[in-house]
Amino acid sequence: MKALRKTKAAAGAELLDVPVPQIGPRDLLVKVKAAALCKSDVDVFEWTPLVQAANFKLPFTMGHEFAGEVVETGELAGAFAPGDRVAGETHIPCGTCRECRTGNQHICSNHMGVLGRSADGAFGEYIRLPEVSAVRLSGDLDYIRGSLYEPMGTAIHALQKARVSGANIAILGPGTIGLMACEAARALGAARVIAVGSNPERLGYSLTLGADAAINAKEHDFVREIKKLCPHLDVVIDCTGNTEMINQAIDALSTAGILVHVGMVESGLTIPQYMYRVVYRELRITGIFGRRLYTTWDILENLLAGGRIKLEHYVGEVIPLSQYQKGLEHFSRLKGRAVMLPEGE
Repeated sequence: MKALRKTKAAAGAELLDVPVPQIGPRDLLVKVKAAALCKSDVDVFEWTPLVQAANFKLPFTMGHEFAGEVVETGELAGAFAPGDRVAGETHIPCGTCRECRTGNQHICSNHMGVLGRSADGAFGEYIRLPEVSAVRLSGDLDYIRGSLYEPMGTAIHALQKARVSGANIAILGPGTIGLMACEAARALGAARVIAVGSNPERLGYSLTLGADAAINAKEHDFVREIKKLCPHLDVVIDCTGNTEMINQAIDALSTAGILVHVGMVESGLTIPQYMYRVVYRELRITGIFGRRLYTTWDILENLLAGGRIKLEHYVGEVIPLSQYQKGLEHFSRLKGRAVMLPEGE
């Protein structure tokens, strides 16, 4: 089969012929029908310092946002059958460590596997998917939209962390997950949603998805603008990883507000006057890593079934896997994901 492989500790990747994966007793063999290109995949392709620091074992097949059809099951994998339609949870929990046994499987500490990083991913014709990481696609959802389950789940997890019902929230960075957070925040009952970024087209798009206001941080002091729009800002969801914007957001937050990190902070984050700006104001600063297993998936299913969110809003373009370079080139310009189809799809 054809698969996009990271083979060298340098920029680039290779589309290669590799064997179809062999599955174990608790695995599923899934025929990939659609796979989406994530910012973290771009970082792997570019081999950024943050990726280098992870010391991933090479080579591996890239990709972790996908949907497909089960074609084979291991003898101990009893929850799914050939023909079932699934999306993939990127994280592979061990099920036995303290984190897994106390409701935190998504941050498993026992050498947890991560699809498209420490385990072969979805940028190929087939993937070996541990049954514990399989999520059934709802209703008649097509595979292209199904490939966006995973990033929408990330947005929902960030909003879960912040308890956004009835809250005024700002979302920094209207990339795909930031845009998803705008729509999901409205669906989860946020009182006011403010998008902050520098891309005028994406900011405009955020207003169609649920944002009440959009602020261009290149043209305006967004802290001042937020304070004009609402007397209290309860939550900031940061999807940028930009240390300057994060520091400004701290000043935008009201006392006892919550800052949730989603974006990847590639360098050290320094917060001047930390005691006065954070500690004495009792701000809560937290982060997320993926989705909470499996409550995030339940919320996502409910929102989809109720028509409260629509994954088609985030399909930026659909291209063959063989044209992955096109997806990389277009990544920063799209309002959603580049969804790639393996050969024959």
